[in-house]
Amino acid sequence: MGLRVFLLGFFLIFFLNSKTFASLDDYFPYKVGPTSANYGNTGLLETPNARFMEPGALRFSFSSSYPLEFTSLTATPFSWMEATYRYTEIKNDNYGPSSYSRNQSDKDKAFDLKIRLLREGYILPEFAMGLRDAGGTGKFASEYLVATKGVGSLDLTLGIATGGMGSDDNIKNPFTDISDRFKVRNNDSDTQGGGLNINSLFTGKAALFGGLEYSLKRYGLKFMLEYDTSNPEKSPSREMKVQSRFNAGIKYFLSDTLNFGVAFERGHQFRLSFSLKGLFEKDTLTKPKPKNVIALSNKQMESFKDNKDLFYRSLNKSLRDESIFLQAASYNDDSLDLAIASNRFSSFPRAAGRSARIVSALTPQEITKINVHSMNGDLEVAIFTLDRLEYDQAANYVGSPSEVLSNSKISSKSNKPLFLEADFKPTVNFPEFTWSLSPSLKHQIGGPEGFYLGALSLKLDSSVKFRRNLTFYTSLDFNVYDTFSEFNNPSQSKIPHVRSDIQDYLKEGKNSIQRMQLEYIFSPYNDLFVKLDLGYLEEMFGGFGGEILYRPFSNDSVFGLTTYKVKQRSFDQRFSFKEYTASTGHLSYYQDFIYGISGHFSVGKYLAGDKGGTVDLSRRFKSGFTLGVFATKTNLSKEMFGEGSFDKGFYFSIPVNLFYSDFKTGNISFGLHPLTKDGGAFLNRPHALFGILGDTKKSTLLRDWDDLLD
Repeated sequence: MGLRVFLLGFFLIFFLNSKTFASLDDYFPYKVGPTSANYGNTGLLETPNARFMEPGALRFSFSSSYPLEFTSLTATPFSWMEATYRYTEIKNDNYGPSSYSRNQSDKDKAFDLKIRLLREGYILPEFAMGLRDAGGTGKFASEYLVATKGVGSLDLTLGIATGGMGSDDNIKNPFTDISDRFKVRNNDSDTQGGGLNINSLFTGKAALFGGLEYSLKRYGLKFMLEYDTSNPEKSPSREMKVQSRFNAGIKYFLSDTLNFGVAFERGHQFRLSFSLKGLFEKDTLTKPKPKNVIALSNKQMESFKDNKDLFYRSLNKSLRDESIFLQAASYNDDSLDLAIASNRFSSFPRAAGRSARIVSALTPQEITKINVHSMNGDLEVAIFTLDRLEYDQAANYVGSPSEVLSNSKISSKSNKPLFLEADFKPTVNFPEFTWSLSPSLKHQIGGPEGFYLGALSLKLDSSVKFRRNLTFYTSLDFNVYDTFSEFNNPSQSKIPHVRSDIQDYLKEGKNSIQRMQLEYIFSPYNDLFVKLDLGYLEEMFGGFGGEILYRPFSNDSVFGLTTYKVKQRSFDQRFSFKEYTASTGHLSYYQDFIYGISGHFSVGKYLAGDKGGTVDLSRRFKSGFTLGVFATKTNLSKEMFGEGSFDKGFYFSIPVNLFYSDFKTGNISFGLHPLTKDGGAFLNRPHALFGILGDTKKSTLLRDWDDLLD
């Protein structure tokens, strides 16, 4: 009866409102858009809709009731794809025996995916397909097809689901007309988790669900009413009686990115929620334009020919005003070469363009070519050969970056950096010593002893550069406060404990040497780079080894090789070692694809001695914001690997530049392994060569070419 009433009301509203006109609501400042459902994906309350966040968005959501509480992170790598990682607290279930997890409630990890199949048109609705709990234990597993149509300020949603959302069984599963295998569903959840049971998708009982959303923009409000077809009381692990199929809720938008919600669900449950969204596809903050450089008179320019030291000093000072540091320079008859480095600009073309603007103001017209040698660290990564006339015209709004490019050249001579043979080399007093002191957080999330156990410490980082390319790094950690004494879950792994003894490292390494390493990087041949390491390489391992990276400058493919001989460090992370030793190494292949998608594929031997391969796929937006996922599969069996079946995770990286009104380098990075396992474990390698050189190929420099005049 409830379903008939809902469907009748749904179609009456749709047809009565099929002709709509602009209202005053359209002129109010509140942007009341799609919101987070309880599970983190875009939707109503318990049910999804066919809406999506903007591409390049991240959303943190929290939704609390009894007995289910959801904490989720949702990302949109594409306008047509939405992915959610979620923790669910099941408050009326225990994590395990009290001797193992004390009184902690059960926690469930899950991964959801939603894909747009059809974009909304004038008549047709938006249409999407989704998988809930696709990569977890399967406790909340569902699959659905859903359509949403906007009618003025009203959004109408109707969908069909199988799995948990289809347990009301109010309609025949249409997939059974395709094959009888869709009639029966295997409801046994995977206690190990981590796998996707393809054979269970869209099988078993089915149900129609739907809902209405009305946006009152004047007050920043969204009202929601949905027909929820899930039957959580049928789960043997928890009691959740359903007294009503209708759920109702209100969302209040405090801003475009932050909203709060309250809902009444299943006839007897109240729920509170909030979600915070960040949009990182574009840099929306205005950055400073190039500083105004006053051109010298012809007489002053001519004097520089006879006194080049004066020219170099003037050039050095003007570049420093833009936070660009001159590494070397040569004043030639008709060209000028200069090598630069900057910790202000992440875009190499932007730093090169601002340098060329300064050179043009200080040199006579006889200088027709400006050769900017860009450096990252102590490595020369690219040479921008700019036509002086074309650049000056573009800088004065008579031309464009593309016209400059047509008469310019981008090349590489990494093994013959300018600073080795230039006329002018700034005096550098080696050894150079730098240090920094900053707060640091270490944590374990989702363990049996507590959802979050962490530590606050002070991290002292220092470096001593003995000469170009040769540096000694140290990282010391001093504990301030921690809750790691509650750890009570020793590793039960059947393979060498290369990562699963993390609790012992966290508990005993309170004042520790996290890293003490000698590093040497050089380029023996053009586009070939080498890095050698020796020392305490990371918190758990020390040893020696190296990396080779071949970066064909004009190619989108990069090739790498790493090999290390390491020994496991003691739990206190000071100077002693344990008995375990390992040889680890990988062959790697990096490839750029269309739409900012990049792939990193590696095969080799991991720290525990297992052998296999890793796939890492990411998308980089124009702003530099990056979303990525990875998975590793080795020759370990599912049983030997343990919970999770194979190593996997996700990460994102947000340029700090997006939060400031000036240019800055650096990123806020976050990565998550749902489980800390020994299988598929890499050696942690700070300053990996691809991290230094990945954005220095010709194609990536051309990607940012419009920054040349900015």
